Amino acid sequence: MAGWHNGLFYLRDYHDNYRLHVNGRASIDGYTYFGRGVADAGLRPTLLLRRIRPEVSGEFFQDWSFWIAGELGATALDNPNGTTETSAAAPGVTPTATTGRYAGAQTARLTARPDDVYITYRASRLLNAQLGQFDAPFTLENRTGQKYLPWMERALAVRVVGIPTDQEIGLMLRGETDEGHWYYSVAAFNGDGPNRPNADSHLDYMARTFVHPFASRPDLVKDLQFGASARYGTRGRSVNYDYPSMTTQGNYAFWLPTYVDSGGSTIHILPNGRQLGVAAEVRIPWSIFTLTSELVEIKNGTREAIEGQQATSALRSGELEGHAYYVQLEAWPVGARDITGRPGYENAAHVDFSKPDPVTPPHALHLLLKWEQMALRYASASRRGSPDPANADGSIKVNVVSVGANYWRTKFLRLSINYVLNDFPDSAPRSPTTADGVQQTARQRAVAPGNTLSLGVNDGARDRAHVLHELLFRASIGF
Repeated sequence: MAGWHNGLFYLRDYHDNYRLHVNGRASIDGYTYFGRGVADAGLRPTLLLRRIRPEVSGEFFQDWSFWIAGELGATALDNPNGTTETSAAAPGVTPTATTGRYAGAQTARLTARPDDVYITYRASRLLNAQLGQFDAPFTLENRTGQKYLPWMERALAVRVVGIPTDQEIGLMLRGETDEGHWYYSVAAFNGDGPNRPNADSHLDYMARTFVHPFASRPDLVKDLQFGASARYGTRGRSVNYDYPSMTTQGNYAFWLPTYVDSGGSTIHILPNGRQLGVAAEVRIPWSIFTLTSELVEIKNGTREAIEGQQATSALRSGELEGHAYYVQLEAWPVGARDITGRPGYENAAHVDFSKPDPVTPPHALHLLLKWEQMALRYASASRRGSPDPANADGSIKVNVVSVGANYWRTKFLRLSINYVLNDFPDSAPRSPTTADGVQQTARQRAVAPGNTLSLGVNDGARDRAHVLHELLFRASIGF
């Protein structure tokens, strides 16, 4: 038997012991950038296939389910903004003669790789076991599927600070009380990110819990939510991959985990030692509005190694620590409120034949406003050794204001526009333009695009650029 119900295509046998669901998603994005020195820095308007994910899921005997998805889209941009001429040189990449930007800027990296791949056993509503690769249970937004994120990408606090890997490989237990008053999830992971085997025999442990104190009420107050997350892990000397880059929503990298030291060697910043994180979340619905906020605090150990010796050398050991948060206001002026459901769950696909489908599929206009702030500090030798004179130590500060709108033709077809103003206060070039000119210091290590220009290209932007404007578009389908 075959059909469409509860937003899922299905095939099932006559005894309903086996169900197969055909799923998928595709996102076509447009990026446009504005600001001092943006054009000179090589940031060009572009269209790209951001995500292409064929997916298949299923249910066996009502207790077992699975999800298998692959990613065929542009998972990232190679050198989306280039790097500075001295502070974050990409290995083996040469700056162009005219601008100092790195060749290959904004080249989409197309890769075929596994995405979400997991098996789930449901013992009861209060106990589910999930094994495989999936979004880790740290923060509300990281446990909201990409198809239903309010913005085109997750917040700085989540994608840059809290859980840059997004997905992990491991085992998670989760469940919820019958009336939905309390939800929990606990997990153990490799800790090295998606599609990567355990690099050091250590595990990462994560937990998330939240409450709906008024879940029994029939009105919107039932969705009032308070929650918290925690993560703990360690990274040994055998870990030889870089600490994740820090990027804007439009994929401009304002901080990279490499720099050139005083001796001319390229230095890599790698995770090492304890990796700690805590987060708090709140979601307040009222009338056509929802106020959501999350705060993330981290303290992650690091080490520095010379290019080509990442697996064997440890010049010094330090820490990257700090916090980030966002405050987000949503409005649903037209159509069905919360058309995509409550965020933060990401349950397995399931067809409930007791619930009828609507005669006319709902639609909605979804308006968004968000404020974000990130304040991190990197200290390369706080645990061992001495910093290099040309170190990358210091604060990484970013302020972001975003305005957005989504038109949901149905739950499965979406048109989005996001305007993002990224402010990098006190940003400056790595080397001064003139003898008495401004120069990057420990006060701010994040850079605006103009700060990365070579001498003589656009010296005004090089010294005074602090802002990047991004206008982003998306047309997507997901079912």
